[in-house]
Amino acid sequence: MMATKGLGMSKPCPSPQGWGEDALTEFLETAHRNRFATFVNKDEEYRRLSLIDQCFTRIGDGWMNPSNVITPLLFFRSHAAFRAACEHAMAGQIIDTFVLIRAVLETAGYALHIHRNPGLDETWLRRHDDAACDKKVRAEFTIAKVRESVRAANREGAKVFQALYDRSIDFGGHPNERAVTGSMSLDQTGPSSNYQLLLLQGDGLPLDHALKSAAQAGMCALDILGDVFAARYELLGVRAKMAALKSGL
Repeated sequence: MMATKGLGMSKPCPSPQGWGEDALTEFLETAHRNRFATFVNKDEEYRRLSLIDQCFTRIGDGWMNPSNVITPLLFFRSHAAFRAACEHAMAGQIIDTFVLIRAVLETAGYALHIHRNPGLDETWLRRHDDAACDKKVRAEFTIAKVRESVRAANREGAKVFQALYDRSIDFGGHPNERAVTGSMSLDQTGPSSNYQLLLLQGDGLPLDHALKSAAQAGMCALDILGDVFAARYELLGVRAKMAALKSGL
């Protein structure tokens, strides 16, 4: 049986003593409140993320005796990364969102790559056996090879995968120019230039971009994983739900 389990409080609890009195917990509390603001003020964007999450959950709930253990585990990891991307996007942690979007896509791609290449699951599991195994995994799981597996299964989906993957690299997956300047502001009102790096951003184009990109990545991952678990998708009617959610993305 395969299942995911979330551990946490079912009801909100008051902040513990000392929370918000140091820089880290102050930041965490602000991020938490930003998610509330996004939930309220970005109703349509949040609703789409929630419905995409429901597609993941629908597939994962009550999964009994899968034919391969590794690919469902990668499915759950892609779902977990999607939830983390939603969490960061809603908080206004724009650049960090794209680090997680890369994980959403790559993990789904790994599942498909393993599915299309029998025996790669054992190769993947043995990565840390010795130096030779580590080298083999590095050679077999390049992004180029993963991309080829995606293209072989779904040529149009591969174009979306590549575009979103490249975007994730540009905006946060690597410390590229946009991953730094995308969260930077410049104040030149005085005699000197004042540069600020924003860890949390408010409403505006960057927030909208992150929320939409998280939704696009979730849908792309579901598409890729649908080629791995086609029978389960059809049985649970997930394809029809996904078709409706793609409108506007």
